[in-house]
Amino acid sequence: MSSVKHPRDHSDVNDEETDSRKKFKSLHYVDAGVRLLESKPVTNAENIGCVTLKDIIRHDHLESMYQFNFTVNLDFLMDALHPKVRDTAQVTVIHGHRFDETRLAIQADAKRYPNVRLLLPTLRDKYGTHHTKAMVLFFNRNGVKTARLVVSTANLCPEDWEQMTQGVYMSPLCPLKQDSQPVAGTVIGAEFGSEFERHLISYFQAYGPDLSALRKQVALYDWSQCKAILIGSVPGYHRGGTMNDWGLGRLAQVLRTRVKLSEKCCEQGSTIVAQCSSFPGVTEKWFDNDLGASLAEATNAKAAVKPTLKFIYPTAQEVRRSCTGIVDSAGFLRLDQKTFDQHEGWLKKRLCRWQSKRAGRQIVMPHIKTYTRITGDELEWFLLTSANLSRAAWGQYQKDHTQIYIKSYELGVLLCRELFQDLSDDVHLLPATVENRLPTIEEPMSSATIVPIRLPYDIPILPYGPEDECYTRGYASRALEDHFGSGSANLID
Repeated sequence: MSSVKHPRDHSDVNDEETDSRKKFKSLHYVDAGVRLLESKPVTNAENIGCVTLKDIIRHDHLESMYQFNFTVNLDFLMDALHPKVRDTAQVTVIHGHRFDETRLAIQADAKRYPNVRLLLPTLRDKYGTHHTKAMVLFFNRNGVKTARLVVSTANLCPEDWEQMTQGVYMSPLCPLKQDSQPVAGTVIGAEFGSEFERHLISYFQAYGPDLSALRKQVALYDWSQCKAILIGSVPGYHRGGTMNDWGLGRLAQVLRTRVKLSEKCCEQGSTIVAQCSSFPGVTEKWFDNDLGASLAEATNAKAAVKPTLKFIYPTAQEVRRSCTGIVDSAGFLRLDQKTFDQHEGWLKKRLCRWQSKRAGRQIVMPHIKTYTRITGDELEWFLLTSANLSRAAWGQYQKDHTQIYIKSYELGVLLCRELFQDLSDDVHLLPATVENRLPTIEEPMSSATIVPIRLPYDIPILPYGPEDECYTRGYASRALEDHFGSGSANLID
């Protein structure tokens, strides 16, 4: 079990003294709330600072929770709760089990838990999914009420939380607003809250009346101390004033209005790294002109050297040497051989290897999704999200960019320097590693705020070499056929 569990409310990260900390006495470290999940196949040292599901929800003062996810193992979820509240905490599960077999299974499981309510969101498109992975937790400790938002990349099943590289953002514990007990006739609504609260409630609004109680409850809490920007996707055609509320439109708008690139980035250039677990097949045009253009936005984008756009995805050799191997990895590394063959011409030159030795996840294949702009050894911004590299997740611009069509529900959090500039004018987002949890900047004795981010991969990133082969699910199919004979490849769904 790791020694660092929950993010403190953006206070100093001073749980260890290091030589570098002593040298740079004026560095101020801030915990952004980003963690990797603990993984069983790696060492204790590689799991320091990481969390489990029980770390997040196993508290005897948990009063209620809302779980948003795609795949849900209800027994796994309920077992993680503290025994004292397992039968009393009100649990609402918003899931993505659309097909009869899995939907009927979770409904049968729910009958054993009277305090569980299931919701299945409506999806307009058959290719859309409820892919968001998030939690809203409400606590009551001796009458003191708090709330927390958790955004993750993991399905609610054991293998996701134990055998894959995953990430999580945990907000601070947010207190009730001072005016949360209004007199008759007064209104407490999102319009009086922080930007974080407004977008959170707007996201829940997309689910319709089923989540009206949650929206009202969220509005009672003060989310202003959350130093993160929500980036959500909700299904539908978004145009006019709502086109920049969701998906690529939201991402581009946030970067364009909130993020100023560093002088070094503008002068020397940078790399935007997309990293995910599924590639359903997007065109080069969408990758560059829609996704790439959105990711390249900034308040001073015109002053910057054009960034290069790379895509991290494991090689066949890296998967072969992993804890899940060639066959089992096909269950979550979803790139079909046919899709790769179709896009290899432009995709191969973008591909980078899964290098995670310093990050402590080399043998644990990624289900995490991150998008990051990197200048040298610093991050311009960092996005942790449920959204894979797909038009269903991010959206497809239509009608000469006057509307965007999104098929799925997604949710992520973006971190940037500007969020922490109330603490210092000189803020640095730096990658933290297993051996260097408190990274420093080069300039000695400078007064600065450091926000360590535990990236799932090492930097500098490493492009595919001539001999590297991208892992596809075809490797799993061939392995099954070699072992079990012709026809067994159908086991790979």
